[in-house]
Amino acid sequence: MNSYKQSLYSALIRVMANLLMVGAVFLAMYQAARGASSEITFCLWFFGITVPLWASAFYLNRVIKRRFPAEQESLIDLPRQGRCLVRWRVLESSGRPGLLSR
Repeated sequence: MNSYKQSLYSALIRVMANLLMVGAVFLAMYQAARGASSEITFCLWFFGITVPLWASAFYLNRVIKRRFPAEQESLIDLPRQGRCLVRWRVLESSGRPGLLSR
């Protein structure tokens, strides 16, 4: 169930960030049309909105991954690193000890 929640919330964050990006383009274009130097005004408004927007989206995705780890993931305490999200992978046994299966 956690994998479903993780993918659902991550998708919602991406969709909302992209919708806000479209709004940022329109707002930056509107402000550029009102100002004297349109390129500089557009860049200031556009990057002033999008850089914090995507930084917060990446941060929220990290929080979602820690809050709802997938089936192969878990939070463990590592020495000198604190709590870290790790992905576990179990290899199938080949039936013969000492040989790796391909």
